[in-house]
Amino acid sequence: MVIGGASGHALECLDILSNQPSLEFIEFYDNGIEMPLFLNKYKVIKDQICLQNHFKVDPQFILAVGNPKFRSTFYDRFIKAGGKLVNLFGFNNTVSGSAVYTGADVFNHCFIGSKVFIGKGTLVNTGAQVHHEVEVGEFCEISPRAVILGDAKIGNHTRIGANATVLPKIKIGKNVIIGAGSVITKDVPDNVTVVGVPGRIIKS
Repeated sequence: MVIGGASGHALECLDILSNQPSLEFIEFYDNGIEMPLFLNKYKVIKDQICLQNHFKVDPQFILAVGNPKFRSTFYDRFIKAGGKLVNLFGFNNTVSGSAVYTGADVFNHCFIGSKVFIGKGTLVNTGAQVHHEVEVGEFCEISPRAVILGDAKIGNHTRIGANATVLPKIKIGKNVIIGAGSVITKDVPDNVTVVGVPGRIIKS
């Protein structure tokens, strides 16, 4: 398996993997660092040829970065090299049987309600709550303890900050950043940064 990313978030991914059936062939991918080994144990690969060689032996990969841009970039690069996305599912989660989250990572102590749809490559981080009929796009980041309430809609490549709350039926566009602790009370257009209580646009 290739773990895409070799920094802090990768440590938490590795913890989840360590409680799953043993994986004998783990390498990390990160072309932005110099170190040859992660945790002084795992090889860090940095180029497409090494990826292709790894995927000939084991095509599985996970995305071990939070940033939506990096998640999307790594996904495209790994698929091109012959990889196959595997999603992580952590511990002590409550997930409705009617929720669809194939291809998304769900960390520990999360709640995912009825008729929720979460897109490919999205991260639902520890303690997040995604309530009934919410739709989350592809390659989003739902940060720890964020709460998205019923029937809200989140566009692709959007980041919801830690402890932020999105109120019911709110629509948030693509490529949006919602600051930590913000409360989103009205719809948000594409390509903006929103912070505060109530949330206000501070950057386009």
